[in-house]
This record gives sequence, C-alpha cells and structure tokens, in this order.
Amino acid sequence: VLVNLMKNAREAMEASTDKPAEPLVTVALDESETGLDLSISDNGPGLPPRARENLFIAFEGSAKAGGTGLGLAIARELVVAHGGTLSYTPLDPGTRFDIVLPASIRLG
Repeated sequence: VLVNLMKNAREAMEASTDKPAEPLVTVALDESETGLDLSISDNGPGLPPRARENLFIAFEGSAKAGGTGLGLAIARELVVAHGGTLSYTPLDPGTRFDIVLPASIRLG
C-alpha cells in the first residue's frame, strides 16, 4: 500500500507538465490513542476531477495514461481489511493520502 502511494506520487510529478521546482514526497507517521495515522503527500499538480470522482473504484480511478485504476482500489481494500481507512485530501499544491489503522487488530 505504501509503495503504491509513494510510486503514484512520484509518477504524477514526473509526468506533469507543471512540475514543482523541487518535487517532494513526504511520509508522516503519528501515533494516537486509537492507532496509527500515516500520510503520504506530494507537491505535484494534484488529481484531475475525473480521477477524484472515481478514485477508489476499480478500473475507473486511474489518472495516468495506460493505468488500470486498480492500485488505489486494492490499496483501500487492504487497509479496510485491517480495520483501517484510506482517504484522499487535495492540497494546494499537491495531494495527500491518509491511512488510519487501529491500535489493535482482531484476528478471526
């Protein structure tokens, strides 16, 4: 999940015609009483409106040419399977994805 989010951020900045002067991908981790909060953000061009509308829907959410639209859909399913959430926040400039995971995971 983390590799997918970081790879998406890097590829979005590389493919952009409006590249930031200093491309930056930031990973932040914070521990709370209820669990772990992880965010991956970039200072790239952000997501186009069509991609935002279908972001976590398989085969619909790809923002890049030739993309399948599976990466974020699978990432969200994996996070949800572990009791967490995966969400998107537009930044100016850029994009942020937040993963929230519970402090403990029930097995079985």
